[in-house]
Amino acid sequence: MPTGFALDPDQGLAQTDELRLVKLGAELGYDSAWTPSGADAAAFDRCIRWRQASGLPTGISAVPASGQPAMFYAEQARMTWQSTGGTFTLVVGSGQWSKAAERMRRYLPEVRQTLPADMPLYVAALGPLMLEVGGQLADGIALNWCTAEQVARSRQRVEDAARAAGTATPRVIQYIRTAVDPDPGLAQKTLATAAVRYLRFPGYRRHFERMGIATALEQATASGAARSTNIVGEIGAAGKPGETRAQFERLARGLDLPIVRILVSRPGDFESARRVLEECRPLKGIG
Repeated sequence: MPTGFALDPDQGLAQTDELRLVKLGAELGYDSAWTPSGADAAAFDRCIRWRQASGLPTGISAVPASGQPAMFYAEQARMTWQSTGGTFTLVVGSGQWSKAAERMRRYLPEVRQTLPADMPLYVAALGPLMLEVGGQLADGIALNWCTAEQVARSRQRVEDAARAAGTATPRVIQYIRTAVDPDPGLAQKTLATAAVRYLRFPGYRRHFERMGIATALEQATASGAARSTNIVGEIGAAGKPGETRAQFERLARGLDLPIVRILVSRPGDFESARRVLEECRPLKGIG
């Protein structure tokens, strides 16, 4: 199965270590390297550096539409596409918008009109309305923090929307947060901490409520990772080396591209990030 990986600046890795990891990802057979983005040009610059260092296709998932006019991201994406030899994918998310699906229906075409004709444009989607917009207007859908069951439901809604619009079905990709540590409790705590931070965002709270896990995540915040292992394991992968891959593979089913979102046990820990890459490395002949 083609598999991507993602490095997030909030993991505290030095730029030199990021480049070492991207090169390692290429050596291990990963399909692409991805990064989240703020409302600036920094992530676009990272993608160009990573492409130059590794030869891998790169992607941003996702830029926050609420943070900049469509033309800003479109121009940055166009330049990145050119600088990477046509191997870049842009994912647009709503950010802090209200009435996000309605506004995205206007925003995506504005971005598209400035992009090269063959450059992929994806939309980050959680709820049913945004999934429909993506199914009608985007080349791909980027999910986030989904159970396996939610991936299946999301794919069906995207396929239905594309069929109704008479368009090709978009690819479905997703970040899968993954932590690997010799201390499985530390890996599980790292994953749980990453998950509960999203509860403060209304869109993600609704997303967790739709999947029936919001209350359990709130309890995890109060009681600690030890009691939250089961529920957090429904939306991410964490554990010892040699024991975490199976969790990742279960969550990857039904996706066109699973993306290993690397979580480090301690900020800036290169070895922690390396363990994740090696644990989930693509296996030849498996798809």
